[in-house]
Amino acid sequence: MKSFVLVLCILFSGVFSKNALKRNEPEKNQKSNPLIWLILQQNEQLHALRARLVKLRDIAHESQKDMISLKRDMVALKSRFGNFAIDRNDKSLDEISSKVIAVANKRRIDYLTTKLEKFDNRKLEKQIKKQVLSQMESFNSNRGNSGGGDTYVRWGRSTCPSKKGTKLVYSGHAGGGWYNHPGAPAEPVCLPTDPNFLQKSGSNNAFIYGMEYESDTLGTKAIDNDVPCSVCHVQLGTTIMIPGKTTCNKGWTLEYAGNLAAGAVSHPAPSTYVCIDLNPEYIHHGSANYNGKLLYDVVGQCGSLPCPPYHEAYPLTCAVCSK
Repeated sequence: MKSFVLVLCILFSGVFSKNALKRNEPEKNQKSNPLIWLILQQNEQLHALRARLVKLRDIAHESQKDMISLKRDMVALKSRFGNFAIDRNDKSLDEISSKVIAVANKRRIDYLTTKLEKFDNRKLEKQIKKQVLSQMESFNSNRGNSGGGDTYVRWGRSTCPSKKGTKLVYSGHAGGGWYNHPGAPAEPVCLPTDPNFLQKSGSNNAFIYGMEYESDTLGTKAIDNDVPCSVCHVQLGTTIMIPGKTTCNKGWTLEYAGNLAAGAVSHPAPSTYVCIDLNPEYIHHGSANYNGKLLYDVVGQCGSLPCPPYHEAYPLTCAVCSK
């Protein structure tokens, strides 16, 4: 009887080891998956099924104990009533009991084997990825603006796009060097509305001025209006400005689209290209013609610039994208 139970347990182990190996094969193809613990989750599912096997073995052991108890009862009957009829049926009783146990256990094995065959790694992977992404979004949402990600300036707007993962750092006034100064800095800056000062006088050799629109192409009745700006933080990845596009490449997210702007070619001061939002705002009471850092729409000039796809004198668009 002990030999039978031992053989039965070995068969159980073989059945589940074979199925487990089959189910582990897809996992070998998932080693490149950056979500390492996804594989651990799959293994936990297999461990749960193996735990059922252990429980089944325990049932087999309990069945063996029942057989031992039954044999003791048989001995007691022999001592009380003699061996008549009992000896004749002793072997048959053992065989019947063994068959009953084997049939019951086989049904359990067939049931668990069917569960293993229907085990879908792809469905489990999809569920786990969804949970991981949800946890990452929750983590980054709680983390706020501390560390990581990237920042960009949204020229022409005092707010950041209303989209998940983008938050306002501060809003302010766009500024830069005087348009007619040869030594003026090329890069514009976004000046905060609440500056801090440590001194009340300086050398008067470098200056910063407000920025004005100088083209209605950049906005309705935009000329001479002052330019607002906002500094925005993207929690994950990086940002780029793509000239000539209002959309982003596959895999990137549009932060905002706009018109490409820069200083005039006739002005001595150097300038750089900036992306002015398609729906620009104007600073309140900022329409006086004080000049300063001046912005014009940028148009294409055919020649070394291929036309098509570009066109002579067409104003260029732009897009700020994140990933």
